[in-house]
Amino acid sequence: MSKVVIVGAGPGDPELITLKGLKYIEACDVIIYDKLTEKLIRYARPNCIKYFLADSEEEVTTIKRFIDYGYRLIVRLKNGDPYIFGRGAKLCKELMQEVGVECEVVPGVSAVNSVPAYAGIPLTFQGISNMITIVSAVTEGGRMFEFEKVPSEGTLVVLMAGKRLREVSKALMAKRSPLESVAIIERGTYEDQKVYITRLKDLGEFKPSSPSMLVLGDVVKLREFLWKVS
Repeated sequence: MSKVVIVGAGPGDPELITLKGLKYIEACDVIIYDKLTEKLIRYARPNCIKYFLADSEEEVTTIKRFIDYGYRLIVRLKNGDPYIFGRGAKLCKELMQEVGVECEVVPGVSAVNSVPAYAGIPLTFQGISNMITIVSAVTEGGRMFEFEKVPSEGTLVVLMAGKRLREVSKALMAKRSPLESVAIIERGTYEDQKVYITRLKDLGEFKPSSPSMLVLGDVVKLREFLWKVS
């Protein structure tokens, strides 16, 4: 009987994989990865099948093929945490209901909290922020998130905003102060991570060259004290 394990691979730094995730990677018969998780396949055993999933390929169909071949333990690596903007729940549901295979999800270190931490920015801080809101700037069909739904205070984390910063800035200023501090974090947790600090009204002037995350709120100012270059 085959089993599929969806393993949260963490945000980018391969050392952020969990012990349980690593255990499955080392034991699996097939490991399915993509360009965001390829650094972790080095932990798989030599005779494990290492399959790169192209953007054009359908996950369930690919996994079912390996199930039909008779492989017992199949790992699908998902960037970050599978249940936080990772579509892991949808994949697991389809595998169980449509394919009839056992599916387990191993939580991963989410980019939501780890990327700001690697930039010296805590998402909460006593007396400064006791609330976190997380949104994806782009929703299904490429539509912009309805930013009027975000609260007017607290820490705001915005994912998938890199290519539409001007639109995001304009939409957010309807709810947040134009002078609010914003951190733009490119390639978070990677060795070449870059962090830019600006104000919300100037956000549209930036053009990140890689996937990026935004953090808004007074916690951004704490980077001045918590980030030390060695």
